[in-house]
Amino acid sequence: MPSMNSNNPIGMTQLGELKSNDLRGKTIFIRCDFNVPLRSTAKGLYRVADDTRIRRFLDLTFRKIHELTEGDCRIIIGSHLGRPHKTKDHSGWDGIFNIQFVSSHFDTLIRRIYGDTYTIFPPETIDSHMQHSLEIVSHKRLPPGGIKFLPNLRYLLDPKNTDLYRTEFITKLADIADVYINCAFGCSHRVTKSIKLLPQMMRQKGKLVVAGVLLYEEINRIGKFAGRILSQPKKTLVVAGGAKISDKIEVLKQFVLTGVKSILIGGKMANAFLLAQQQKELIQPFHTDKIPAKLLSQKVQENEELLKEINLAEEIIELAEINKVALIFPDDYKVVSDYQSTIFENKVTPDFSKELQLDLGEKTINQFEDLFKDIKNVFWNGPLGAYDHPACSYYAEGSLELAKLLFQMALIDSKLSVVIGGGDSAAILNKIGVTELKKMIKAQIEKQFPSTINRNQISIDFLENDSYQLWNYFSTNFFVSTGGGASLDFLHGFLKGKAKGDMASYLPGTATLMELCEL
Repeated sequence: MPSMNSNNPIGMTQLGELKSNDLRGKTIFIRCDFNVPLRSTAKGLYRVADDTRIRRFLDLTFRKIHELTEGDCRIIIGSHLGRPHKTKDHSGWDGIFNIQFVSSHFDTLIRRIYGDTYTIFPPETIDSHMQHSLEIVSHKRLPPGGIKFLPNLRYLLDPKNTDLYRTEFITKLADIADVYINCAFGCSHRVTKSIKLLPQMMRQKGKLVVAGVLLYEEINRIGKFAGRILSQPKKTLVVAGGAKISDKIEVLKQFVLTGVKSILIGGKMANAFLLAQQQKELIQPFHTDKIPAKLLSQKVQENEELLKEINLAEEIIELAEINKVALIFPDDYKVVSDYQSTIFENKVTPDFSKELQLDLGEKTINQFEDLFKDIKNVFWNGPLGAYDHPACSYYAEGSLELAKLLFQMALIDSKLSVVIGGGDSAAILNKIGVTELKKMIKAQIEKQFPSTINRNQISIDFLENDSYQLWNYFSTNFFVSTGGGASLDFLHGFLKGKAKGDMASYLPGTATLMELCEL
């Protein structure tokens, strides 16, 4: 067993530090984050809509496991999917919350890479209460090279005694598994039984607990980026989009308190900022009865949530003024008469009494490049428009053009660092075609080669026809995180703490792992 004291700024022992005999012949539990979006098919089934998280796991953590074991191990994979615990019935158990669709996609990907080296054992239905999954592994019916998917971990529910049931299941799993690997960066800002209790139980039994390569890379890359922000705040630009300010309020405040140069506001949350500006000018409280018609919901709760968002936006505006941080609002927007419309106008200010804004306007998009002059650090979280709109080609333009510009800038300027904070922001990147990305990369390669080189010989076809490969590996200073909320929480903690502790200490899940690694 390797030393559990890792002398590095991360603070965790990682998979890459292990030897072959640490894993060969062992049963390995891997906590993954396969909470990926699913899309319904014509046959009433579901398929994976964005597999970035699965590919990142396979390319980093699983590749290392294979190097060390060559298939001589048993693997148990646990992940949650969606929020079935929020539903009042069991309608999702065989539908969008069924991780069977994820395991099937995983099977397809792994066969392309390793052929028949590994055999995928899919999850059972919820009726088994996961006991059958444990029986397969505990009775060694899982052969070497076998990969057993557990059912959706959020099905670990017993309505009569939820916590007891979860603990019993985790206890049995701790007995069965020999090695625990946390590869779920996107979940490490939460404290769950599989993130905290399971590794604690396994370490008490003297078993190996480590960070997966993917988790380690996330902490390392984002941590170093956060260090750049602290040392160069006035060289930092934040792009904040998405639907809700409440999801980002703490990190937005911290960006302002850190003194970044500017924050670009877009997406649906721009509505709250626009209304907050109006509220401030009127110098009077904003009430739900003043919400414009197009933003007014028939549900009282949704109107109250919007009112809360407006007040949060006003708070950010005031804080930015005090700390001399520039809040950048679009010069124009694409506005529509109703959400389903594919006919839009470019307007400076939306009239929310009769129209909605669904994307940045043409003028704003054309001025992107000017925003990033003298900028060396860019953090982006949240789409700038309705990228998932049925007519996405109309309202994803702002996000897509920004993504392409940032990637081109990263290719050209090695001193620029770009981090994209997972979730919907990462999904946007996959909407850009592989062919277009390759053209961008090839053009930059051609600029760097002497003119004597036969440009027809320059090829990037050694990369798979896969956007993921291009985004994450061609530019070392362009990083796409797998964790949306986790990346926000990590940055908030790191910046607030001013990097006074190990990087892993800024998320509850990775802090637990760090403590266990030091035992």
